[in-house]
Amino acid sequence: MARRKTSNPFGGGTEPELSISPLIDVGFLLLIYFLVTTTLMKQELDLNLILPGVATVQSEPVKVDQMLIKISPDGTISVNEEVVESDPNNRELPNLSQRLESYAATAKLAGSEAMVVIACDDEAMEQRFVDVLNSCGKAGLKNISLTE
Repeated sequence: MARRKTSNPFGGGTEPELSISPLIDVGFLLLIYFLVTTTLMKQELDLNLILPGVATVQSEPVKVDQMLIKISPDGTISVNEEVVESDPNNRELPNLSQRLESYAATAKLAGSEAMVVIACDDEAMEQRFVDVLNSCGKAGLKNISLTE
């Protein structure tokens, strides 16, 4: 602090001088601190309310279960554990084709994607597997996966 001389009749000393620039700096720092750390209050318009008559009803699409087709070593084809084709010489597979078309139509009406899982035994004839794929193609099924 700088001292200056004054003409004080009671004391002959110097009077201390007060510098305000550090006080202004501290005031600005406190102002910035409180501006940064203050959280804003939510207004009424920001509340997540659903008012009667304003809300729209949106239904989620119904999910259709996947269809599991098993091909056994003797050529028997079962759909969801129910035997549909047992004659290994019949390559047309009319019962399976009918089930697949019905399944595809149901999935289309429900608005979901039809999914077929084919579980083919290692000992099964390759032609039987190709026949099942042809039936899926006739029914318009595109989402086909394979499993053991």
